[in-house]
Amino acid sequence: MGTAAFWGVLPALAVPAAASDRAAPDGIGSDSDDATTTVIVTADREKDRTVTAKLPMTPHELPQSLSVLGAEQLQEQKLVTLDDALRQTPGVIVEPIDGNRVNFYSRGFEITNLQFDGIPTTMDDRIFAPPDLVVFDKVEVLKGPAGLLSGFGGPGGAINLVRKVPLSTTAGYANLTVGSWDDYRLEGDFTGPLNDSGTVRGRLVGTFQERDTFQDWTHQKRLLGYGTVGADLTPDTTATVGVYRQENDYTGAWNLPGRVNVVGGKYVLSLLDVPRSTSLGEKWNEDQFTTTGAFANVEHRFGNGWHVNLGTQYLDNVMDRVMAYAYAPVYAGQNTTTLYAQKVRYDQSQAGTDISASGPFTLFGQVHEAVVGASYERTEFRARSANGYDANGDIWSATVNVNAPLATAAEPVWAAWQRDNTTLTQTYSTYGAVRLRLLDPLRLIAGARATWWDTAVSTAIPANTARSTASINGKVTPNAGLVYELDPAVALYTSVTQVFQPQDYTDASGKVLKPLQGLQYEVGTKVDFLNGRLHGGLALFHVDEENRAQADARYPNESFYLAQGKARSQGLELDLAGEVLPGWTVSAGYAYTFAENLDNSETDSSAFSAIAPKHSLKLWTNYRLPESLDKRWTIGGGATVQSAMSNTFPTLGNAVLTQGGYAVFDARVGFDVTEKVSVAANVKNLFDRTYYQRIGTPQSGNIYGEPRSVLVTLQAKL
Repeated sequence: MGTAAFWGVLPALAVPAAASDRAAPDGIGSDSDDATTTVIVTADREKDRTVTAKLPMTPHELPQSLSVLGAEQLQEQKLVTLDDALRQTPGVIVEPIDGNRVNFYSRGFEITNLQFDGIPTTMDDRIFAPPDLVVFDKVEVLKGPAGLLSGFGGPGGAINLVRKVPLSTTAGYANLTVGSWDDYRLEGDFTGPLNDSGTVRGRLVGTFQERDTFQDWTHQKRLLGYGTVGADLTPDTTATVGVYRQENDYTGAWNLPGRVNVVGGKYVLSLLDVPRSTSLGEKWNEDQFTTTGAFANVEHRFGNGWHVNLGTQYLDNVMDRVMAYAYAPVYAGQNTTTLYAQKVRYDQSQAGTDISASGPFTLFGQVHEAVVGASYERTEFRARSANGYDANGDIWSATVNVNAPLATAAEPVWAAWQRDNTTLTQTYSTYGAVRLRLLDPLRLIAGARATWWDTAVSTAIPANTARSTASINGKVTPNAGLVYELDPAVALYTSVTQVFQPQDYTDASGKVLKPLQGLQYEVGTKVDFLNGRLHGGLALFHVDEENRAQADARYPNESFYLAQGKARSQGLELDLAGEVLPGWTVSAGYAYTFAENLDNSETDSSAFSAIAPKHSLKLWTNYRLPESLDKRWTIGGGATVQSAMSNTFPTLGNAVLTQGGYAVFDARVGFDVTEKVSVAANVKNLFDRTYYQRIGTPQSGNIYGEPRSVLVTLQAKL
């Protein structure tokens, strides 16, 4: 389940590049006549600043594990939404909640810190629908606590999405994708100068997608529009503003129950062996998600290397849902489950502002860097829900045969709102950090943040419910890391990162949960090969955490939570990314994770083994044929491999629900028809592996992985 993400020590994993990017990206809008250049509209940022933090750090200088998915990989693999991208990110596990919403996990813990151009937002899984990636240049994923870079945050890590910016050179492309299950997607991206000098630039991005899915009578539709303008107010001052809107509409039902048998007085659990097309719900099921946002950024650069950045953004999220869902096991000798119904509306508004100043300073004959700043965030979340009733006035339910669901039951009569509460959270903070050159090869990165946080939960329905409040005054969260360069290609690092994250969820009594607390220790090495074209890394980590919020299994679908006891995660991560040979790129990563509860706090909803497989491997590679063969062709392939997932249920005598280990393979072939037109075919789940991508409970929450699918994309560029 999700928790609030908060501003941090360095509140930006990435700062928007100046909107005045002087050069167009390779392969589009440039003077190159090379027909084989990848067709991507992307800003030409400093290529060695994988994390363009307010303290500018290259990957060698970052004392934590980081993965970056750039525009080229996103396009090659047809990763069109954030959950698509994170499924291909080493060390990250994507757990779908249903067909629309997802949770992300790293090192056994949920990733709750989502940032847009370095400005954090509140990522709440009750309302979070993954954004379409057509708006973004790249996805950065920091594994482990983000305190070193962004202060408050859970132990899972942080995701930063770097928005596309207006360019001063005319560029653009249009894509048409057609695929399995009547999948049609059209997207376009166009940018260029709005005046002769290029000091004012604009960019328009949009996409429309409509598709059925592999499950019966399910349908998805997505519409997105994004516009941004950048201007050089002076030679040293750049302003960028933008607006966007994404609308998602989903019909269908994705969750499946499990099967329960009793053998020798003991419970035996198994996943349903029904066709992957099985959809247990009703045809009137519908989820509607709408996200509307606006942002602005002003940056002024001083001649001495210092700069001041002021950023602000506003987000408005809405979810409307009417849903019939399976919530009963299929017992031995039977093939039926029971559907229940609920109507929900969630409204969330977020506003945030951050101002910072950063730059170099000289001390003891060495040049160091520093950043100071302040930030404010306000989030208001309103949740309303109601039950459905049948013609007799009873709570609506329906019994369905899992082998032949009809989906013909009439929609219930919805009651007036039976629960209505609003949570208002505000965060104020000041922060500072330095990167000190202690010796020529040794760097110390240290920072601290003081935070004032308060939250209030007010309940309109049921009436006369006591108002619940909580606050934190001037909490200081320090963090530190060391990086030692053995030589320009090899760096060793270590870091200690504090976990401290307030939670605005409440328990059954209405009390706000205690904050998450803990520490992570990480050591590792980062190595450049082939003159910096190929990058590798090894990280060893140890995380302790307490007060982890978990859904209270005693109150299903009631949004009550428990602050569970102590937990620990240990493991290692290996990654390799870059260019092996000219035209041959690779992105690969392996993670070993051993996560466990350190007390008896585990409930039927808190098993690490269901969200943290011990072994996981992600691989993608793409190769452009040499000119001696025909360099207009590219071929690619990848694999996602992970060990078994399981969920143990203390209330059922520790019976276990298990999905064994599995491997899923993908393939791609592309061809440049002309300098301006290309076509590519992607096959996902090439060998049509049947598996469950999520293990839930015997009642519900078990979701099949997608069968084999084919996507064909035609692209034309300006």
